[in-house]
Amino acid sequence: MAEARPQLAPLPSVLSCRDLSVAYGSRTVFEDVSLEICVGQWTAVVGPNGSGKSTLLRTLAGLTAPKTGTIHLQGRRLSAWPRRERARNLAWLAQTAAPTELTAAEVVALGRFAHSGWLAHRKAQDDASMHRAMRATGSLAWAQRRLSTLSGGERQRVHLARVLAVEAPVLLLDEPTTHLDPPHQEDVARLLREQAHRCGVSVVSAIHDLSLALTADRLIVLGRRGVVGHGTIRDALAGDWLSAAFCTRVDIVEHGGVHLWKPALAAPDLER
Repeated sequence: MAEARPQLAPLPSVLSCRDLSVAYGSRTVFEDVSLEICVGQWTAVVGPNGSGKSTLLRTLAGLTAPKTGTIHLQGRRLSAWPRRERARNLAWLAQTAAPTELTAAEVVALGRFAHSGWLAHRKAQDDASMHRAMRATGSLAWAQRRLSTLSGGERQRVHLARVLAVEAPVLLLDEPTTHLDPPHQEDVARLLREQAHRCGVSVVSAIHDLSLALTADRLIVLGRRGVVGHGTIRDALAGDWLSAAFCTRVDIVEHGGVHLWKPALAAPDLER
């Protein structure tokens, strides 16, 4: 008789929401969403345009007020966290950032204000955190250049360094690979995986590229009516969540241990 496999203890939840609904005026973006984000995992949020990926992340970050529902960070209601304390524990990367004439180093330093305050002098610890973040994102070479002189992809890597410099246990990233070419998208994917697996950070990121999203630990798949599914990559593929979310056949193939989206290049048969 085969021995029973030991049951692994579930990972603790660091960020969760219950019965979350968000609306803009009379338009409901999503409703009754309940999620658990676990410690030390990278979760990718995918879905069609307009399904609410950015809105979900903004709401989890406390930047958009929900119509109904609750959000908890480390077991404590998000609204009960003092703003500065919350900023040290939950870092946010927007899809787009306002233009600035600050240098790359000055932008990354903004990530340390949650620790040092606006008027305090930077400490050695702040400089070390900034250096680690800029080295990890490959942006050290531009430290003294103004952001306005950098390309879109270079600016994105600087803003990602700003978020990493916070050294928060939870990262919410809205399209962190925007403006990046494929090799640098892969660099970001490796970086997010490293943050989760080596540093114990909980990473939640909205990503358009399905093949890149499928390298994450878990998926949150959004459709037109809310969450289609939330679970492992295996769960998503077994349940064909992507086809349900995009309302069309989404074929995923495995190659060398990596899951890839296979585009359907043939025109659909409209006469059927």
